[in-house]
Amino acid sequence: MIDLHLHILPGIDDGSRSMDESVEMARRLVSLGFKGGFCTSHFIADSEQMADNATKDRLRLELQKKLDEAGIDFRLLAGNEVYIDPKMVSFLEQGQASLLGGDLRDGVKYLLFELPFYTEAPFLRDMVFELKAKGITPILAHPERYLFLQKKKKRAFELIKMGLKLQCNIGSMVNQYGGGAKRTMKFLLKNQLVSVLGTDTHRANASLFDNFEKARTKIIKVTGEREFMKMIENSEKIAGKAWMTK
Repeated sequence: MIDLHLHILPGIDDGSRSMDESVEMARRLVSLGFKGGFCTSHFIADSEQMADNATKDRLRLELQKKLDEAGIDFRLLAGNEVYIDPKMVSFLEQGQASLLGGDLRDGVKYLLFELPFYTEAPFLRDMVFELKAKGITPILAHPERYLFLQKKKKRAFELIKMGLKLQCNIGSMVNQYGGGAKRTMKFLLKNQLVSVLGTDTHRANASLFDNFEKARTKIIKVTGEREFMKMIENSEKIAGKAWMTK
């Protein structure tokens, strides 16, 4: 498995606080069956959480070296979780924010992004249109957590029609984010609207490490084994060229 959503780079967002914690996070992810993950640190414009690609690449390579030296077989891929912004495409073009697996120059075509939790961004449709015009497929992070979707779950069909892919957090199925997120994820899974899954792990002591098997069982109970494996394989397809390039 490849984790599509992971805050493992130390000290640049609200995720891992140290290189040692990052190493422990990778160790625990391997124990769950993961062989790699995208380093999707937050990129939020005009905040402290907007490290550029050069900084993220340096940290990722440093962490990868430590994992290799420790014998932890976990592959780190470039990425970001970009908070929606009217200048989002500019951030990508200027090498500030990263696509999943690299940047536009690498021919990468997938972007993980997030919305405000309490209200839908009014320029979402325009932003999706601009991304798709650049050949980029936008993947919406943890849709089950957004209040506007919890209140109007069928809005998800419109998001799919708009051109979005949906990434749900595995922990939502074990109440990691409350009952509203769990019910919304169950709705999305039942209607086969979820393309990929991720852990969205921020800490080495995250509760999901202890509840992962329970969460996976609950997901499979809703989707069936075949659909679950399809979501897992989609993460590997997204990794694509980046995974093949050492």
